Amino acid sequence: MTRLLDGKTALITGAAGGFGAECARLFHRNGAKVTIADIATGKAGALAEELGDGAKNYRLDVSDQQNFQACIDATVEAFGRLDILVNNAAKILPGLAVNQTEEADFDAFVSINLKGTYNGMKLAYPHLKKSTGCVLNISSMSGVVGQANHAIYAATKGGINALTKATAVDWGHDGIRVNALCPLAMWTDGLRAWLDEQVDPQAMVRYLDSLSSLNYTPEAEEVAGSAVYLCSDLAKFVTGVVLPVSGGGEVGYKISG
Repeated sequence: MTRLLDGKTALITGAAGGFGAECARLFHRNGAKVTIADIATGKAGALAEELGDGAKNYRLDVSDQQNFQACIDATVEAFGRLDILVNNAAKILPGLAVNQTEEADFDAFVSINLKGTYNGMKLAYPHLKKSTGCVLNISSMSGVVGQANHAIYAATKGGINALTKATAVDWGHDGIRVNALCPLAMWTDGLRAWLDEQVDPQAMVRYLDSLSSLNYTPEAEEVAGSAVYLCSDLAKFVTGVVLPVSGGGEVGYKISG
């Protein structure tokens, strides 16, 4: 079986769990050497041990530029190069409207989601230019169509989408591709834990399934397949794309009943 990322090195932020962990597993399975960068060092270390050769973990606070530089340096030292940066780390909660959001939470959303993405791109640039590599920013459909009671999170994801497009233009002459991936709902440990807290979990499953035109909620690994594609040579003429991976959740209304 052809491995789509043979010979490449990927640094994935927020990769200790959830979607980031599934990206790390699938990238590694496709031949990439992977740095699992996350503030949750215990889970990151366990995943690196699970993957074995060609995987390492590093404690990373994406909002700290000095820490991010050290993470990139350690990746290049360990694997000799950097081909792929996946900016996945994100603050998701609390989900509130603007009038309900405290300034401290606003600042934290911007610092992690938007500044963290900027930090990674800025600091990885010299290495990606050398390897003719790529950036994949993990965004969200909330940054495309909006989301009730999640205003600041949606704003940061919309900012990531704009940053992706603008940087694709700026870096195209260097051969660096910059794309974004926008999931809708997908099954992760975090979503399942949230579901267990709901008054009627089965009703909530039906609601989540109804969001997509395909009428189901995918496992995170299914969405990670699109990340592998965008970071592989199959997508070597794809840049500046903000790709919905939403099961068609944004393309039209469905009639219930």
